[in-house]
Amino acid sequence: MKNYILNQLNTNQYFLINLDYNSILNYLDEIESEYLIESNKGELIVDQLLVAGNGKNRFISCQFSYGKIELGSAKNIEGTYEYKRITTELLKRHHNDLKYSILTDSQLKMIREGHVV
Repeated sequence: MKNYILNQLNTNQYFLINLDYNSILNYLDEIESEYLIESNKGELIVDQLLVAGNGKNRFISCQFSYGKIELGSAKNIEGTYEYKRITTELLKRHHNDLKYSILTDSQLKMIREGHVV
């Protein structure tokens, strides 16, 4: 099982969610070898909810180009409602994987019920 979920948002924007408490740096080689990353160029939005919590460091953005994530381009970004909705939908499908996460019981309940976290 992968420890992250990678989805395409639009032509040049991609979305990654950690499914555990580890940084994406632990999975960098695996992520860079994903077909969506290897065969495209664009922006990677990373939701670190399970790593950094629901604070100001939750979302980061970085550029990537044909299999190489440009870590030097990484920056914190504001999480939009749409990003949070996508995360909630994806985590709802993986709620069993979240039982040992850093999320509070109320956050877990919100995800299970489909409420945006």
